[in-house]
Parts: sequence; C-alpha cells; structure tokens
Amino acid sequence: MTEPNLMLTRADLAKYPFLNEASDYIKELGISIEDIATPDFSPVLERAEKRLEEALSKGRVSNEFGNENAEILSFPVSNLILSLTGEERAQRRFALAEAKRAYELLRQESPEKLDYIARTTFGWKLKKIDAQPGKIFYDFAVSLADYLRNSVHLKEPRWKLPNRILDHGQVYATREELARLLEEEVRTRIVDRTGKLPGEVPKLLQPRVERTRGLITKWLGIPSHYELPQVPTPEAMPPCVRHLIDNLAEGKNVQHMGRFTLASFLVNIGAGEEEIVKTFKPASDFSERMTRYQVEHIAGKRGGRTKYTCPMCTTLKTHGVCYKPDKICETIRNPLSYYKQKARVLTGRGPSREPS
Repeated sequence: MTEPNLMLTRADLAKYPFLNEASDYIKELGISIEDIATPDFSPVLERAEKRLEEALSKGRVSNEFGNENAEILSFPVSNLILSLTGEERAQRRFALAEAKRAYELLRQESPEKLDYIARTTFGWKLKKIDAQPGKIFYDFAVSLADYLRNSVHLKEPRWKLPNRILDHGQVYATREELARLLEEEVRTRIVDRTGKLPGEVPKLLQPRVERTRGLITKWLGIPSHYELPQVPTPEAMPPCVRHLIDNLAEGKNVQHMGRFTLASFLVNIGAGEEEIVKTFKPASDFSERMTRYQVEHIAGKRGGRTKYTCPMCTTLKTHGVCYKPDKICETIRNPLSYYKQKARVLTGRGPSREPS
C-alpha cells in the first residue's frame, strides 16, 4: 500500500512539533543554538518558557498560539532548557503534558491525517476501515505490535487484549482510541529526545535554565531520596504499595487504580492527609488541588462521606497493580490484611501466618 499524498501545513507542524516534518522544517531554516539565544528570537524563548511553566504547574500545555514559527521552534528549545536542568522528573512531566496536548488535537483530526501521522512519524502498520451498516463502527485496524507497545501503559480494562476485537494480527480501534494510543507514542518519543544535550550551550541560555530550575522546585518540590509516608509500621507495607510509592517517587505515571489503591491504603492505616498528598507530589501530572480533593473524598470527608477501603487483591491483579507477591500475599486477600499481619510479626505480637 502506498503512502497517501497528504501534505501537512505549517499550522500542523505548530500543533504537532514532534513530527518528522517539523524537525525537517527547522533544519531547513538553518537556525543554530547561538541564533536562538539572540534578542531576535525572544518570542521563541518566551513561548519555550511558557510551555515549561504550563507543563510544570498545570500538567498540560495550552493549544492556543499566535506565532506558528515560534510554536514550532519553541518545542525543541523547551527540550533543550529542560535537558540542561538535569531533572528527569520534570522531563517526564513535560513529556506527559505535551502528549496530552497532542491527544486533544489528534482526536479532532480526520482519519486520513491520523493514519498519515501514525505511519510516517511512528512507523505504525495500520489500515483504515470503512463503516459497515448494522455493525459497531471502528476507524482503524492497528497491528498487534503497535497496539501492545502503547496499550501496555493503559490500565483500564477496555485496553486489555481479551476485551478487544483481534483479527489476523490487527486490533480494531476507533478514531479517538487511536489518538489515545498515539498520545502514549508521543510521550515516549519526547522522553527519549529530552536529555540529549548538544556540545556547547550559549551562556545566554543559562538564566532561563536557572528560572526553569526555580519552577521545578516550586511545582515539584526539592528532589528527595526515597521516603515512605509516616505511618505506624512502614516496613509492613505490601509489595504492591511499595512499588506504587517507588514509581511515584521516580515521577513515573501511575494509573487511576494504582493511585486509588495507594490513597485508600494509606488512609486506612492511619496516614495523615498531608502525608498522603506529599506522597503523590513527585507524580508527573501532580495537581495539589485535585489530589487533596480526592484524598479527602476517599477519607470520607467529601461527597457521600463514605470512607473507602482498599481494593481486593483480585481486583489489583485484574488492573495490573499486583507486584511481586511474596509468601504473605499467598495468605491474604487485601493489602490491608497484609499490613496487619506483617505488622504483628514485626512487633512480635502475632504468628507469621494467620490461622485459616
């Protein structure tokens, strides 16, 4: 099958600056790093810093822009400035924010343009599907390899392969689902690109790097070593909970079920709300207002005033939250039971196993 003859406009490159065509366009302009550091390129630097501030403070980069060239050029400049900070947690947050921006734009595109971007930028193998009367409508059939590579990060049950239509090595997807899968591809690409430094960097960029470091500290806090929340017996936490805290501490993306599990677990073993909110702060998409609201809701202080308990282990296995179960895990059905049983052992108040 030959590639569609679809030409992207400069506005498209401004919307999707991660495209191969955007990189080619910048190369054709022949702009060097030294040029960008000059006053003539101040709109580019201002937009680059705004992209970073939006990503760090809100977890999302705005779609509104007036200068297409500044929008295209500011994306790699943002990556450069962020790379110079050496902050991996900020790099992951920036990648996620830019990927979310891309998703909101991609989901509005025609199937033809989505097909073109998936093929030419990411090398996907897929085909467009024509609507068939009386049947569930799908827009695309995506190769199994492309689907699995990106859906592995999506924990909702609908993304699991047994819940999909699989036909001759291709997974059926709607236009919006394809945009969501592309969001993951975009996030991975940006993470891979961020951190690659050029040779010499003009000193004129250093003040902007320092300002970005200040924004990182303001919105993500001061980097700290692994630190468990203050609870009665932190050593008694089950493997799944420790793994969730590890992932958050490293700035990795934790899906909804994992976050709910961690928050409800900590609420039920007596952790303070401030401690719980602090645990989520390193997350790449952290919002203090939203996190605090959700913690208070789980603790029964908002909404229906119902205090939620931690999900059962069977539910955690279904959602991919269970992690390296040990011998105690074989004897319990809920992470809270694990905590109680191990705490008794650690404090010398009970046997290593509960009686059946």
